Formats: sequence, C-alpha cells, structure tokens
Amino acid sequence: MICPKCKCQMNAIETDSFSALKCSGCAGIWFRDGSHELAKTIKGVREIDSNSDEAKATYNELRDIECPECHKKTTKMVDRTQLHIEFEACTYCKGVFFDSGEFKDLTEFTFVERIKQAVTTLKSNL
Repeated sequence: MICPKCKCQMNAIETDSFSALKCSGCAGIWFRDGSHELAKTIKGVREIDSNSDEAKATYNELRDIECPECHKKTTKMVDRTQLHIEFEACTYCKGVFFDSGEFKDLTEFTFVERIKQAVTTLKSNL
C-alpha cells in the first residue's frame, strides 16, 4: 500500500491484536478498521511509533488526504481527550492515519494534559 501523505511504501506491522501499516518514508501509521482504539491499550505498543520530528514537521500540516484503502477523502479529526492530537480518519472503511509521533502521544495521557483539558473545558463552559 502507498502512504497517503508522502507516497512511499507502507509495510505491515506484524501483530495478532490489530491491523496496521507503517510508512517507510514519513513514519506515519495507518490503522485499519479503527483498530487504533484496541492498539493503544496494549502494553508496549507505543514503540511502533518512531516519533520523527522532521517527518512530523513536514507532513503534519498535510491534512487533505485520500484513504489508502478505499481512496475516499478522509476527515480531519481531533482526539476528544487530547485536543492537540490531530489525525485523519476514513468514514467509509474506519481506517485512521497518525503522523509520526501522534500515536505515541495518544498512548500517553499525562497529568499536565489532564490539567490542560480541564482548563479548556472550564473556559468553554464560561
């Protein structure tokens, strides 16, 4: 499969628990069928994300992409618990694309992020 962001080859991440592909170029990760929800609960899974700052800076702004599975336009999403995490999702096949470092960040919900979320919620309710 070809990466929807940098057009490099994506390679399968071997696991029995979820289905994913990782780009050999930008290090983005494509989770099939919404399996990222299951994947983020597995101990040690964050190691599949390489967190390349250079790739993240280059490709994070590229948000209008096609789904690599069904070639429909993806939807720009924001994680509801960590509002700084932006990713792309396909509403047709339920696939999700995380840029380099985003999935690792998704698996780490720190105390500081909890406080930021509480402050944001309070501000929006005022």
